[in-house]
Amino acid sequence: MKYYITILFILLFIFACNNNNDNKNEEIIDNIENAEDFEDFFSNKEIIFKKLVLGINNSTNENKYHITNVNADFLPPINSVKLSEEEKNIVIEKTGYFKDYFYTDSLFVDERIKSSCLVGYMEREEGKLDAFINSLRKMKEDKSVKDLTEEYYTIKGKKNIQFRINIENSLYWFYVIFEANNGYYLILNYTFPISYLEDSVDRIANSLTSITF
Repeated sequence: MKYYITILFILLFIFACNNNNDNKNEEIIDNIENAEDFEDFFSNKEIIFKKLVLGINNSTNENKYHITNVNADFLPPINSVKLSEEEKNIVIEKTGYFKDYFYTDSLFVDERIKSSCLVGYMEREEGKLDAFINSLRKMKEDKSVKDLTEEYYTIKGKKNIQFRINIENSLYWFYVIFEANNGYYLILNYTFPISYLEDSVDRIANSLTSITF
């Protein structure tokens, strides 16, 4: 356990949150009922969302990880190990990037290539997603950020916004934020060393292709 956490600390792998997750079922119902009360980022007609085709994924549902609140399934990157709830909570407690914006459902790590995959979700509430997106965009002002790109796609019919952030030319943070499903936005954060760029891109593409809502 300590080895996994050390990896995450050294490479600043985690964006975490401290949101309270009590009464989940009631929250899901409330979010579904309020889903059409306002127009969010994904309702912007001026944004062109390009279709992103990442190849064929033949994995079965039995191999997928289920994200209950979002009602979605996906495959974490190959060779990734899911941290226990205790390990995940220790990481969340000791780190804090964007901790006020979303709930961290689970955390997967690959100790060999020092990569991670964070699975999170955010309630669909007015202004909440925009605040998070603006915080990501503001990272351009950080001297450690060498490059930040923002792109818009659809994957299997679902709109998403993608941020790729280059940290000190040594580490990538790759965020994919999906439009609301079941009253929640799905947030995936893939983090990996640039030295494993080619290998990591293939793994992430396979993971994203596996997503089903």
